[in-house]
Amino acid sequence: MQGAAPSLLLEFQKLLGTLAMPAGLVWLALLGLTVWLARRRQFLPFAGALAIWAAYGLAGNPYVGAALIARLERRVPPLPDQAPPFDAVFVLGGGTEVDPAGAPILGSAGDRVVQAARLWHAGRARTLVASGWFRDTVGGPRDGGQDTRALWRSLGVPEAAIVVVDEPCWITQDEIRAYARLKAAHGWKRTALLSSAWHLPRALVLAGKAGLDVTPVGADWRGRDRAFRLDGLVPQDRGFMLIHRAAWEALGRAMGR
Repeated sequence: MQGAAPSLLLEFQKLLGTLAMPAGLVWLALLGLTVWLARRRQFLPFAGALAIWAAYGLAGNPYVGAALIARLERRVPPLPDQAPPFDAVFVLGGGTEVDPAGAPILGSAGDRVVQAARLWHAGRARTLVASGWFRDTVGGPRDGGQDTRALWRSLGVPEAAIVVVDEPCWITQDEIRAYARLKAAHGWKRTALLSSAWHLPRALVLAGKAGLDVTPVGADWRGRDRAFRLDGLVPQDRGFMLIHRAAWEALGRAMGR
């Protein structure tokens, strides 16, 4: 029981801190407007303000976001412990960024890059394939495949085990088509598609359309259960990010891309 008080105090400190962030302040302002309209008996504006306040809170709620992401991730089967090594593992781009000096670094989805290196070191992949181009630097388009190659080399993967797609691939659909051509050209039989687990369901649909037979390998899992915390009731960056990603996947699938 002695630890209960400090724990509760820490919970309230985190709650107050989250409320003091920009998203929390906007949420409080909307709540204040809603209460003000209710007191003035302006029922129609009150109903609109209440709906906006609730929608904003849900759009940034980390528990709602995690539930939506978990729904996508549950479609990805676990990789069996005992299985022959893959001839090639195709790693979708998006796991790298660059530092201020232009050197490649792991991005928020960098677990894709690390998981692929782990598979190679464990003897479960003979070749790692990187791809992806991005317009996220002021210096012009960035070849994410080459950045991934550099990171794999720093993680101990030899150059002979790395293939970089030699054509610009701006979206997942481009990458899937390039993988299908590479698989046929190299005669690879057993191949895997590695990406963030929440992104794999859409990527697998595209692979099926392209006639690319692959085993899904999930990384960058985001939908795991988390203990309840008071600050989780406040809209925040993590909630907006997760819901944005879930909505993006739904939009991409609806558009067939």
